[in-house]
Amino acid sequence: MFIVKSIILWIIISTIINAYLMTLPMPVLRKRDYPANYLIQQNNRIDFQKNTECAAFSTAYLLRYFGMEASGEALYTYFPSKTRAGTVYPKGIRTVLRKKGFKTNYYKGNINTLKYEVSKGVPVIVFIKVQKDRNSLHFVPVVGYDKEYFYLSESLSNLVNCDDEHKNYNRKVPINEFKKLWNVKRFHMLLYSNSYIAVDITQSKY
Repeated sequence: MFIVKSIILWIIISTIINAYLMTLPMPVLRKRDYPANYLIQQNNRIDFQKNTECAAFSTAYLLRYFGMEASGEALYTYFPSKTRAGTVYPKGIRTVLRKKGFKTNYYKGNINTLKYEVSKGVPVIVFIKVQKDRNSLHFVPVVGYDKEYFYLSESLSNLVNCDDEHKNYNRKVPINEFKKLWNVKRFHMLLYSNSYIAVDITQSKY
Protein backbone atom coordinates (compact mmCIF):
# COMPACT_ATOMS: atom_id res chain seq x y z
CA MET A 1 0.00 0.00 0.00
CA PHE A 2 2.86 2.37 0.82
CA ILE A 3 4.37 1.79 -2.64
CA VAL A 4 1.05 2.52 -4.35
CA LYS A 5 0.61 5.74 -2.36
CA SER A 6 4.18 6.77 -3.19
CA ILE A 7 3.57 6.20 -6.91
CA ILE A 8 0.33 8.19 -6.82
CA LEU A 9 2.06 11.02 -4.93
CA TRP A 10 4.92 11.03 -7.44
CA ILE A 11 2.47 11.24 -10.35
CA ILE A 12 0.63 14.14 -8.69
CA ILE A 13 3.85 16.02 -7.95
CA SER A 14 5.19 15.40 -11.48
CA THR A 15 1.92 16.64 -13.01
CA ILE A 16 2.04 19.85 -10.94
CA ILE A 17 5.68 20.49 -11.89
CA ASN A 18 4.97 19.79 -15.57
CA ALA A 19 1.92 22.06 -15.49
CA TYR A 20 4.20 24.89 -14.36
CA LEU A 21 7.12 24.15 -16.68
CA MET A 22 5.25 22.98 -19.78
CA THR A 23 1.60 24.02 -19.31
CA LEU A 24 -1.02 21.28 -19.55
CA PRO A 25 -2.48 20.33 -22.94
CA MET A 26 -6.24 20.74 -23.22
CA PRO A 27 -8.03 17.52 -24.30
CA VAL A 28 -9.95 17.72 -27.59
CA LEU A 29 -11.62 14.56 -28.82
CA ARG A 30 -14.67 15.60 -30.79
CA LYS A 31 -14.35 14.73 -34.46
CA ARG A 32 -15.11 17.54 -36.89
CA ASP A 33 -15.43 17.50 -40.66
CA TYR A 34 -12.24 18.17 -42.59
CA PRO A 35 -11.01 17.51 -46.14
CA ALA A 36 -9.60 14.04 -46.91
CA ASN A 37 -6.42 15.69 -48.21
CA TYR A 38 -4.99 19.07 -47.33
CA LEU A 39 -1.68 20.84 -47.91
CA ILE A 40 -0.82 24.38 -46.93
CA GLN A 41 0.21 25.92 -50.23
CA GLN A 42 2.23 28.87 -48.99
CA ASN A 43 5.94 28.28 -49.62
CA ASN A 44 8.25 28.82 -46.68
CA ARG A 45 11.98 28.53 -46.08
CA ILE A 46 13.03 25.45 -44.12
CA ASP A 47 16.21 25.92 -42.07
CA PHE A 48 18.18 23.12 -40.41
CA GLN A 49 19.16 23.02 -36.77
CA LYS A 50 22.61 21.95 -35.55
CA ASN A 51 21.84 20.92 -31.98
CA THR A 52 18.71 20.96 -29.81
CA GLU A 53 17.02 24.05 -31.24
CA CYS A 54 13.90 22.43 -32.71
CA ALA A 55 11.52 24.57 -30.61
CA ALA A 56 13.11 27.77 -31.93
CA PHE A 57 13.28 26.51 -35.53
CA SER A 58 9.61 25.42 -35.45
CA THR A 59 8.62 28.78 -34.00
CA ALA A 60 10.66 30.65 -36.62
CA TYR A 61 8.98 28.64 -39.39
CA LEU A 62 5.58 29.64 -38.03
CA LEU A 63 6.55 33.30 -37.78
CA ARG A 64 7.77 33.27 -41.39
CA TYR A 65 4.44 31.79 -42.41
CA PHE A 66 2.85 34.96 -41.04
CA GLY A 67 5.30 37.15 -42.95
CA MET A 68 7.71 37.83 -40.07
CA GLU A 69 11.33 37.13 -40.99
CA ALA A 70 12.77 34.91 -38.27
CA SER A 71 15.83 32.71 -37.79
CA GLY A 72 15.64 29.66 -35.56
CA GLU A 73 19.28 30.06 -34.58
CA ALA A 74 18.77 33.69 -33.54
CA LEU A 75 15.54 32.95 -31.68
CA TYR A 76 17.14 30.10 -29.75
CA THR A 77 19.75 32.37 -28.18
CA TYR A 78 17.17 33.96 -25.88
CA PHE A 79 14.46 31.30 -26.03
CA PRO A 80 12.55 30.90 -22.74
CA SER A 81 11.84 27.70 -20.79
CA LYS A 82 15.11 25.95 -21.63
CA THR A 83 16.32 22.94 -19.70
CA ARG A 84 19.94 22.51 -18.60
CA ALA A 85 20.42 20.20 -21.56
CA GLY A 86 19.37 22.97 -23.94
CA THR A 87 16.00 21.51 -24.89
CA VAL A 88 12.85 23.60 -24.53
CA TYR A 89 9.50 22.98 -22.87
CA PRO A 90 6.30 23.59 -24.89
CA LYS A 91 5.65 26.62 -22.71
CA GLY A 92 8.65 28.34 -24.34
CA ILE A 93 7.09 28.19 -27.81
CA ARG A 94 3.83 29.61 -26.51
CA THR A 95 5.65 32.40 -24.66
CA VAL A 96 7.55 33.53 -27.76
CA LEU A 97 4.45 33.45 -29.95
CA ARG A 98 2.44 35.35 -27.33
CA LYS A 99 5.06 38.10 -27.24
CA LYS A 100 4.76 38.33 -31.03
CA GLY A 101 1.00 38.90 -30.71
CA PHE A 102 -0.30 35.37 -31.27
CA LYS A 103 -2.86 33.51 -29.20
CA THR A 104 -2.00 29.81 -29.00
CA ASN A 105 -3.72 26.71 -27.74
CA TYR A 106 -1.94 23.60 -26.49
CA TYR A 107 -4.09 20.57 -27.29
CA LYS A 108 -4.04 16.85 -26.59
CA GLY A 109 -6.01 15.14 -29.34
CA ASN A 110 -5.86 12.40 -31.93
CA ILE A 111 -5.24 11.97 -35.65
CA ASN A 112 -8.66 13.40 -36.52
CA THR A 113 -8.31 16.53 -34.38
CA LEU A 114 -4.79 17.15 -35.71
CA LYS A 115 -5.98 16.89 -39.31
CA TYR A 116 -8.84 19.25 -38.55
CA GLU A 117 -6.42 21.78 -37.03
CA VAL A 118 -4.06 21.62 -40.03
CA SER A 119 -7.01 22.02 -42.41
CA LYS A 120 -7.56 25.52 -40.98
CA GLY A 121 -4.55 26.53 -43.09
CA VAL A 122 -1.93 27.33 -40.42
CA PRO A 123 1.08 25.07 -39.62
CA VAL A 124 0.64 23.13 -36.38
CA ILE A 125 3.64 22.35 -34.15
CA VAL A 126 3.56 18.76 -32.87
CA PHE A 127 5.50 17.27 -29.95
CA ILE A 128 6.94 13.90 -31.06
CA LYS A 129 9.87 11.54 -30.60
CA VAL A 130 12.86 11.88 -32.90
CA GLN A 131 12.72 8.11 -33.35
CA LYS A 132 9.95 5.77 -32.22
CA ASP A 133 12.29 3.55 -30.18
CA ARG A 134 14.11 6.40 -28.42
CA ASN A 135 13.13 8.98 -25.82
CA SER A 136 14.58 12.10 -27.47
CA LEU A 137 11.75 14.55 -28.14
CA HIS A 138 11.24 16.94 -31.00
CA PHE A 139 9.04 19.83 -32.16
CA VAL A 140 8.16 20.03 -35.85
CA PRO A 141 5.49 21.85 -37.91
CA VAL A 142 2.85 19.78 -39.71
CA VAL A 143 1.76 21.45 -42.96
CA GLY A 144 -0.41 18.81 -44.60
CA TYR A 145 -1.89 15.35 -44.65
CA ASP A 146 -3.71 12.80 -46.77
CA LYS A 147 -5.05 9.30 -46.10
CA GLU A 148 -1.56 7.83 -45.84
CA TYR A 149 0.85 10.53 -44.65
CA PHE A 150 1.47 13.62 -42.59
CA TYR A 151 3.71 16.20 -44.28
CA LEU A 152 6.26 17.99 -42.09
CA SER A 153 8.64 20.92 -42.38
CA GLU A 154 11.57 19.12 -40.79
CA SER A 155 14.52 20.99 -39.25
CA LEU A 156 16.63 17.84 -38.66
CA SER A 157 18.42 17.25 -41.95
CA ASN A 158 18.91 13.51 -41.33
CA LEU A 159 15.13 13.01 -41.20
CA VAL A 160 14.41 14.68 -44.56
CA ASN A 161 13.00 12.06 -46.94
CA CYS A 162 11.40 13.92 -49.84
CA ASP A 163 12.14 16.75 -52.20
CA ASP A 164 8.87 17.25 -53.99
CA GLU A 165 7.79 20.24 -56.05
CA HIS A 166 6.28 21.83 -52.96
CA LYS A 167 8.74 23.94 -51.02
CA ASN A 168 6.96 24.03 -47.67
CA TYR A 169 7.61 20.44 -46.56
CA ASN A 170 10.52 18.04 -46.80
CA ARG A 171 9.40 14.99 -44.85
CA LYS A 172 6.40 12.71 -45.07
CA VAL A 173 5.57 10.20 -42.34
CA PRO A 174 3.11 7.31 -42.69
CA ILE A 175 0.24 7.89 -40.29
CA ASN A 176 0.78 4.58 -38.47
CA GLU A 177 4.42 5.50 -37.90
CA PHE A 178 3.43 9.03 -36.87
CA LYS A 179 1.20 7.58 -34.14
CA LYS A 180 4.22 5.82 -32.62
CA LEU A 181 6.33 8.96 -32.79
CA TRP A 182 3.51 10.96 -31.25
CA ASN A 183 3.31 8.66 -28.22
CA VAL A 184 5.76 10.50 -25.94
CA LYS A 185 4.22 9.18 -22.74
CA ARG A 186 6.66 8.57 -19.89
CA PHE A 187 6.17 7.83 -16.21
CA HIS A 188 6.99 11.41 -15.22
CA MET A 189 4.97 13.04 -18.05
CA LEU A 190 1.82 11.04 -18.65
CA LEU A 191 -0.28 13.74 -20.30
CA TYR A 192 1.84 14.84 -23.25
CA SER A 193 1.29 12.18 -25.89
CA ASN A 194 -0.70 13.36 -28.93
CA SER A 195 -0.14 17.00 -28.08
CA TYR A 196 0.30 19.98 -30.41
CA ILE A 197 0.45 23.77 -30.39
CA ALA A 198 -1.95 25.65 -32.65
CA VAL A 199 -2.27 29.37 -33.35
CA ASP A 200 -5.76 30.78 -32.89
CA ILE A 201 -5.89 33.20 -35.82
CA THR A 202 -9.29 34.52 -34.71
CA GLN A 203 -7.73 36.02 -31.55
CA SER A 204 -4.19 36.80 -32.66
CA LYS A 205 -2.88 40.29 -33.44
CA TYR A 206 -0.72 39.88 -36.51
